[in-house]
Amino acid sequence: MSTPVSSPPIARSLKDVFNAVDPTLPLPSGDRRYVDCTEVRGNEDVVSQMFRIIWWTDKPATAQLFTGHRGCGKSTELFRLRQRLQDAGYAVIYFEADEIIDVEDIVYSDVLVAIARQVYHGLLELQVPLPEELLNDVFAWFAEVVYEQKNVREFQAALAAEFGFGLPQVLTPLAQLMAKITGQLRTGVESRKEIRRKLDPQIAQLIDRINLLIQTGTAALRGQGKQGLVIMVDNLDRIPFRKLDETRNNHDALYIEHGEQLRSLRCHLIYTVPIAILYSPRAKILTNIFPDCLTLPMIKVSTQDNQPWPAGLAKMRQILAERIELDTVFEEQALDLLCAESGGHPRILMTLVRYACQYATNREVRPIDANAAERAIGRLTSEYSRSIPEEHFPALAAVFKTKRCKNDDDHRLMLHNLSVLEYMNGLEPWHDVHPSVRRLSKFRESAGNG
Repeated sequence: MSTPVSSPPIARSLKDVFNAVDPTLPLPSGDRRYVDCTEVRGNEDVVSQMFRIIWWTDKPATAQLFTGHRGCGKSTELFRLRQRLQDAGYAVIYFEADEIIDVEDIVYSDVLVAIARQVYHGLLELQVPLPEELLNDVFAWFAEVVYEQKNVREFQAALAAEFGFGLPQVLTPLAQLMAKITGQLRTGVESRKEIRRKLDPQIAQLIDRINLLIQTGTAALRGQGKQGLVIMVDNLDRIPFRKLDETRNNHDALYIEHGEQLRSLRCHLIYTVPIAILYSPRAKILTNIFPDCLTLPMIKVSTQDNQPWPAGLAKMRQILAERIELDTVFEEQALDLLCAESGGHPRILMTLVRYACQYATNREVRPIDANAAERAIGRLTSEYSRSIPEEHFPALAAVFKTKRCKNDDDHRLMLHNLSVLEYMNGLEPWHDVHPSVRRLSKFRESAGNG
């Protein structure tokens, strides 16, 4: 079972509150601040579903997609899943893609290279012995294909000089090579293009090398009593939506056009993906490639007929109560306002509370009043006003009236930019416009409420 981790004390001062609601930090498994929101997300326990797909299968490899709006809590749920899998005897390699490669400009070969690097590092951390012959083969293949270097010894010496001798912990030659490749993929525009050009015709061989590492590592793990290997690739949902031509976009290019390559690794895989990809005319092709695609919906704080939903609002309050002494920090009206105006999006709630801290009064008791809350919401509304294209407002008004999102590029961009949020109520998802967007005069005019 997961062991409870050390969590910060309940925040009472504005400084402590500001740090307690850092919107960039997911909660580790076992953190006391975690709030189970399953019942207000449509009663879908995504962690149990993803776990069972791996635990029940007779196959050594599965491939799942995990989606939801950016900041809705996917990383926190993945941490819980990782712990549950580890408790069940699986070895898990988790990594954040944007720490290794540039998700602003990404293609499928970048993802495969990142996985190759993390599989090698992960197996080392798991103390899994890998044959020297295999490591030399993988090194020689990358050296020749990417850098056209056939003399392995000379190239290893050049890499050692590049990375520096005498470091406290010397990287292995393969680790140095993978660090060089992923570094160029992350920061070098021209070198990135060149690496992709060389790898693209060699993708089958690249996948073969990764699978050699995976299969050798998995065999050793099973010898240690492990159930198998799971790789989780997080933060790929942060890939911005971009059209490539009149009929193609970068989301489809990665997961639909090259989905077969991404799922061809011989272990259990979980990729996070942008929620907008589910609203592609080609989404059925995606689910044919990845039949197991699970969504983490928003926390429902209002109904489809625009009435407050007490259960969802109570969960938003509970999320804050696990971090903050509410009676000391918030006036009741301010707390209610911030929870409702978050739209049921946990990261946006944290952001609003941070903004409210900056506008709070100097009072020791309940310094965040209604005025501070309104100013925080106004700041978020201004941010939306600068990011929403003019032509989106009529479509946003239609979403608000129908609670439905169309399958076109404009609506996919709205989902990606969080101006439209997805909720689950029964079998079918529904959509709504974020409360801060509804405050904009251009939205009100389009909705006929000018």
